[in-house]
Amino acid sequence: MIAIVSLKQPHYLFLSILLLDLHLIPKMGKFKYSSAGTSVKQGKATVWLGLSTFSVSVGSSLQFGYGTGVLTAPLGFGYINDFYNASNYQRREDYIDSGTMTWLIAFTTSLYCVGGAFGALLGGKLADILGRKGALLLNNIFSIAAALMFGFCGAEFANSFELVMLARIVIGFMVGCSITIVPLYLAEIAPVNLRGAIGTCHQLAITIGILLSQAFGLFVLNKPDQWPILLALTGVFSAIEILTLPFCPESPRWLLINKNKPEKCRAALIRLRGDDDVDDEITEMKEEAYKESSVQKVGMWAVVTARDPTWKMPLIISVVLHAAQQFSGINAVMFYATYIFKQTGMSDEEVSYATVGLGGVNVFMTIVAVFVVERIGRRKLLLFPFGIMAIATALLTVSLNLQSSFDWMRWLSLVFIFMYIINFAIGPGPIPFVIVPELWAQGPRPAAMSLSVQVNWWCNFIVGLSFPFIQEGIGAYTFLVFMGFLIVSTIFIFFFIPETRNRTFEDISSSFGKKKEVNQNEYELQDQR
Repeated sequence: MIAIVSLKQPHYLFLSILLLDLHLIPKMGKFKYSSAGTSVKQGKATVWLGLSTFSVSVGSSLQFGYGTGVLTAPLGFGYINDFYNASNYQRREDYIDSGTMTWLIAFTTSLYCVGGAFGALLGGKLADILGRKGALLLNNIFSIAAALMFGFCGAEFANSFELVMLARIVIGFMVGCSITIVPLYLAEIAPVNLRGAIGTCHQLAITIGILLSQAFGLFVLNKPDQWPILLALTGVFSAIEILTLPFCPESPRWLLINKNKPEKCRAALIRLRGDDDVDDEITEMKEEAYKESSVQKVGMWAVVTARDPTWKMPLIISVVLHAAQQFSGINAVMFYATYIFKQTGMSDEEVSYATVGLGGVNVFMTIVAVFVVERIGRRKLLLFPFGIMAIATALLTVSLNLQSSFDWMRWLSLVFIFMYIINFAIGPGPIPFVIVPELWAQGPRPAAMSLSVQVNWWCNFIVGLSFPFIQEGIGAYTFLVFMGFLIVSTIFIFFFIPETRNRTFEDISSSFGKKKEVNQNEYELQDQR
């Protein structure tokens, strides 16, 4: 019924799928784990909490999305290809052949992921040494350096396409650090009852960054000599963070547990909560600090090898969720969206508007996720959307292969594209960045975030490099590959992902140890019998 309404009245497409999702999701997911946890005081949104969230989201998270989408328009218009050729000719008096150019462009795009992977490797360590706030402030040096390289790459004294490649590595390193540290900071400054909503702002900023890069590239900075300015705008976002973040509180948990500064922790909590009554939170932190004091310092290798047996399940969940996000096929669907828009008979200008409109839907649905994540829960926002995305990719494969025979199938393909994007934006997009920091205690949390974000970057790199070849080899059947990953992810979520809503960090992390203790007691009872 939804599909029929959407085909006859396309402007109802988005609303129809949205209403279906929000009606069904709350009814899903009550299977293995309950969200029952310890009783916690209900926090509220305050000015300092809002400013802190705004500062790191705009200055750091948004840059990830902006860097992801910023090359789309310059590459589509051929501006970067022309610059590469002109730069090479000026120095070598020879043009780059088409095969080499294809590899250079693919390499330029993929270097962003390589830089991001190395940034993620160091992000957790920097967050532990300098603090969450200090690490993010230092990280802006790389963004400004990349902005300068982008801005001057076309200047007469430089005129170097290699400088563009180097800048892509540097900005990738910056956002790799950012998307490791920002979820940590947001999870640690938010009250328990708002932790999901505050954490989702990270992904919201990423989607806004993608939308801004598309809009600026297509409609504002769209002249042949303006693409270096488009790429250099990353420095503006960093400037916002540099001007605002110093006034924001540091993570109270880092101050107390990592640095043993209870007075500074209390002062930061009072500012963030707008309330002097923070004793319960400090008590919970002290309990965690007591447990952490008996544990050796945790590095990434300790997390990878699950030195503590209770880390095994959080480790598997963290890795699987971040891999599933990239192997869901989101980049492939976004790529095919432009092709499908053209197949419906849209002009090039209309396709540009439609592409930006799709980015707008992505942003809007992430905003919806901010408001529903605490009501619906993390588990349901993963389980149901992953399942619907699997169905959408299967139906999209069918419609793409039949649209040459039936014209109306082109519009049906559009329905499935929106169906996929809406579900990705409300769950698999934001929730991995929310739930992974919640699974870990303070000690291993930074290393675990570094590891899981590493997985995210390398999976992104693999998909980015392999997708053109898979698409060339099997065409629209490419989506069946992603459908397989989506089905496996849905099954994994059904059986293994716990609900973390309204639970303290201590309650969540200790629950994995409790499961082990219960199993051990059962074995002992069986032996006695």
